Parts: sequence; structure tokens; C-alpha cells
Amino acid sequence: MGLSFTTVQRMFIGSFLASLFVWYFQGAVMDAALTLVGLSTLTGIVWGLSEKDITFDALGVNAAGFLVVFSFLASIAIFAEICIGVFDWPTVGSYSLSLFFVGSFWWTGALIQPSNN
Repeated sequence: MGLSFTTVQRMFIGSFLASLFVWYFQGAVMDAALTLVGLSTLTGIVWGLSEKDITFDALGVNAAGFLVVFSFLASIAIFAEICIGVFDWPTVGSYSLSLFFVGSFWWTGALIQPSNN
């Protein structure tokens, strides 16, 4: 059982009021906006974690979703940093090459895997 919707609404109203206080006391609209964004993000995370099963299923955060994306991005970054360090290639070119090179292996691997559907 997660948080009630009334509680989440009160948390969002509290975030809005806190950002108004920041704006009033600091006189900076940007600080107030960043406070509102940060507190609203925290409220959303808390709300999502209170309904963990529904949230994780909807986002695909499991061994077949989140870890695959993380390992794909990590392999791109590692390969690009090796190209930068060893061959002294430019950063943008290395990451572009790494995206296409590593991405082609991941795409080929995904195409030849049998599906469980």
C-alpha cells in the first residue's frame, strides 16, 4: 500500500510553498524554480517508491531493463575512453564511433536472441 493521493498532493503543495519562501527570502526566481523542481522530483521519487511494484513494472526497471541499459551505456563510455586515451582521438568523434560500433554489436545480439514470447 503506497501513499494516498491526498498525501502526495500535500507534498506537492509543500514543495510549492517552500519555493515561494525561497523566492521571497532570497529574491531570486531561479533559486525558487530550482527548489520547486528539486522538491517535486523528490516527491515523485517517494511516491514512485511507495508504489514500487507498479513503478518498476511500468518503467522496466528489472534485470531485463535497467541493467541492460546501464551496461550498454557503460560499454559505450569505456570503449570511447579507451579510444581517447590510446589513440588520442577527439572526444565527440570517439563517442560517436563508440555509439555506432558498440551499438551494432548490441543490436546484432538482440536480433539473434530467441524471444520468449
